[in-house]
Amino acid sequence: MQVQTLLEKRRSVRHFDPDYVLNEETLSTLIALASKSPNGNNIQATRYLVIDDPELRTTLLPIAFHQQQVLEASALILMLGDYEAFAKNNITSILEEGFQAGFYDESRRDFLTDAAIQYYASKTEQELAIELTRDVSLAAMSFVLLAQEAGLQTITMSGYHSAELKSALNISDRYLDVMLIAVGKGIKEGHQTVRHPVEKIMYHNHISA
Repeated sequence: MQVQTLLEKRRSVRHFDPDYVLNEETLSTLIALASKSPNGNNIQATRYLVIDDPELRTTLLPIAFHQQQVLEASALILMLGDYEAFAKNNITSILEEGFQAGFYDESRRDFLTDAAIQYYASKTEQELAIELTRDVSLAAMSFVLLAQEAGLQTITMSGYHSAELKSALNISDRYLDVMLIAVGKGIKEGHQTVRHPVEKIMYHNHISA
C-alpha cells in the first residue's frame, strides 16, 4: 500500500478486539522495521517497552485515564528515549560497526564519531530531551504506518500520568517516556477528523505572527 493511501486511511482506533492475538514475530518485525527510521547521528536511542502482562495493564488503566485500549489492544508499547545513547561509548561503538561493515573509511569514522560526541556534549538536558522526543516520534510514526500496512490499527497516547506510569513500570530517569502506542485489530473504526488546508499551514521564507 502506498504511503499516501496509508495516511489517508489511518484513524486513531480506541476499540480493539481483546481476543485477537498479535504474534511475537509480527510485532518484532514491525519494531525492527521502525528502527530504521531517521534518527540524529544514528545513535539509535529509541526503546520499545512491550507491556503484555494483564495484571500490569490493569494497574496502568487508571494511570492512563481508564482508556480501555490499555486493556483491549493486542499490544501496548511504551515508546522511550534512552539518555545513555548520547554516551561516548555508544556513539563510538555504532560508528565502529559501520566501519567494520565497510560503509565508510577510517577517516570518515573518526570524523563522524568526534562530531557526534561534541554535538551532544554541548546540549542542555532540555535540549537532549528534545532530541529524544524527535527521534522516538519519528520511529513511532513509522511503526503506526507499518502496522496499518499489516492490516492492524493503532492509537498513539499521551494521555497518562508520566510519573505514575514510570513508577508502576519501575523505569529510571535514564529513559524519557514519549508516548504509548496501542495496536491490534480494531472493532470500531476511528472517527474522521478535519485537517487544515495546505494554504493555512505552508509558508515560504517567513511565518506570520
